[in-house]
Amino acid sequence: MADNVLWIITDDQMRSTLRSMDKTWRRLVRKGVHFRNGYSAMPLCGPARASILTSRYPHNHGCDSNMTHQPFVAQGHDLDTAATRIQQAGYFGKYMNGVAQDPTYVAPGWDRWVTLLDGMIDDPRVNVDGTVRKVEGQREFDRFAAKRLRRFVRRHEDTSWFAIFSPTAPHGPYTPSAEHADDFEGVEWDPPSLNEADMGDKPSWLRDLPRQDRRKMQKIYEGKLEELQDVDDQIGRVLDVLRETGQLRRTWIFFVSDNGYLLGEHRLLSKSQPYEEAAGIPFAVRGPGVEPANVDALVSQVDLMPTALDIAGLDPDTGRDLDGRSMLGPLRSGDWSEWRRRLIIENTHLDWALLREGSTAYVEHRDAGEWELYDLDDDPHQLASIPDADVSAWARKTGELWGSQGRALRRLEQ
Repeated sequence: MADNVLWIITDDQMRSTLRSMDKTWRRLVRKGVHFRNGYSAMPLCGPARASILTSRYPHNHGCDSNMTHQPFVAQGHDLDTAATRIQQAGYFGKYMNGVAQDPTYVAPGWDRWVTLLDGMIDDPRVNVDGTVRKVEGQREFDRFAAKRLRRFVRRHEDTSWFAIFSPTAPHGPYTPSAEHADDFEGVEWDPPSLNEADMGDKPSWLRDLPRQDRRKMQKIYEGKLEELQDVDDQIGRVLDVLRETGQLRRTWIFFVSDNGYLLGEHRLLSKSQPYEEAAGIPFAVRGPGVEPANVDALVSQVDLMPTALDIAGLDPDTGRDLDGRSMLGPLRSGDWSEWRRRLIIENTHLDWALLREGSTAYVEHRDAGEWELYDLDDDPHQLASIPDADVSAWARKTGELWGSQGRALRRLEQ
């Protein structure tokens, strides 16, 4: 019997919070490959999810705002996703913003469809296979979706399947369960770049930003950590069902987030920006025959689809060249020496591009004609852009990647 594939996609989760999820850490991350350099294709929810589903960078799928559903469908992207190419597929969780305007929509390729409509937070609507229902609250929806994922797993124990579990947590507003509401009361929040004192190395629009309220940042951090305990419980129950039904040893589990989150670093709040806290995401894979390891390879959300297709025995480039590349070979062998050398992260709406290569992070603010350059080994918190550097080679590589797709793009990564 072929292997199963499960993607778990959290919402607005920073890399640094992964260690707080004890069940996920012990039973998923430490049992597989933990990528220290996992990145969002674009650190904004809707465009990132479009990239995950299609293995297209935003400069190729053209969906650059959070109201992603309408342009995604209008361009026909929903007709060629991981789900349309893999049979026995189930979606459970948050999909894309804008789907509330098309409340009975069921994306092609999904045999089971349980998605949140972006209605009122205190009275969210849910689409269950084309029928609109209501649940009691946003966090109740996460439990609702997780329960139906477990049911899907049990019902398909004799077949291979592909599923996505996409909880709304730890996206605000922060409403953890009563069980976890006080787990991180008063947690410390004092990263080195919080309210960065000298902003002279940053692009001009950032230099006069006011400082963020440290107490507010701490409360958001507390809320995220507490909500992640609920996600951790849900993941633990899914792993229990996989074990009980004899499927765990033949199931590939990918854990990522749509984007990271800035909590006062560089005086910024939220996502969308080209700094490690926002562009970087937690990224871990557990699967059959995978030896536990911590890996520095540069991986992206666009790699999820080709890897899933490869696991299913399908050629990822059949019909259309994908922007991402399959991780299956290196995951099985443990040899990442032939993996990509450089990776682009972008925001086509704000017109910036981030190029990662080795320890270098080069940021190009294309609309303003400004740039930043960091050596993350020496300056992991991006406090001081390297002055007076010759960035012509970095600019050339970035421009080439920005203008490419498919096999041509992948060749430029080597």
